Amino acid sequence: MHRAALRSPVVSARTAVVFLVGLAILCQPVVGDAPGLEDRYTYGATPLALDDGETVATLHHHPAVGYGVDDQLDAVHRAANDTVTRPADAVPPDVARLTSLRYLADDPADRYYRLDARVTDGTFRLNATSVSARAVAADLAVAPADAPAPMRDALDGNATSGQEYPAAVLRTDDGYALVRVVATERVPDPYTVPKIAAYGFAVALLVWGCLSVYRERVEREERGPAQ
Repeated sequence: MHRAALRSPVVSARTAVVFLVGLAILCQPVVGDAPGLEDRYTYGATPLALDDGETVATLHHHPAVGYGVDDQLDAVHRAANDTVTRPADAVPPDVARLTSLRYLADDPADRYYRLDARVTDGTFRLNATSVSARAVAADLAVAPADAPAPMRDALDGNATSGQEYPAAVLRTDDGYALVRVVATERVPDPYTVPKIAAYGFAVALLVWGCLSVYRERVEREERGPAQ
């Protein structure tokens, strides 16, 4: 085999660059997310009346707080007096989910429990301590400056965003507020026109690249083996 044949590239550098540019445009985040309807989230803030027992019906929207159901409440009431220990595979699913929570809301009794639930060596263990709504809010609260912009803005009135964030407790001048998504709607993608234009340009580059590969192969075949 001749050295010239060994050095002959499969495709030219120009064709390779065109392919890479076309692929890069299609794969980059803005264009890669196809145009169409997208979710728009509205955030609202609910001031927490921490001396009102009905706050239990508000704070449970926070991802670290569960709204207690019968199996969970039975287990937590027992764990408030003594550690509950069971084989992990014998624990009901609702009770097993306590391992992912820091607090449980007991709505009928208008109280909260701080949880220590874990599975170790195949054994489920649960301890619970009754705490006030104020203690829960104080533990979960973050400064507005540390919260995402739409949640921070919601303290001054409803705010919208294309990004969904879990509910959070924010500190305010008057105490605390729970900020969460209160409405979701589908809206047109504001980047539809530039996305379609970018798609067209990228596809044109890829088509040009495919034609160039074919043309270069035909030219190589016509020239025959390098001399």
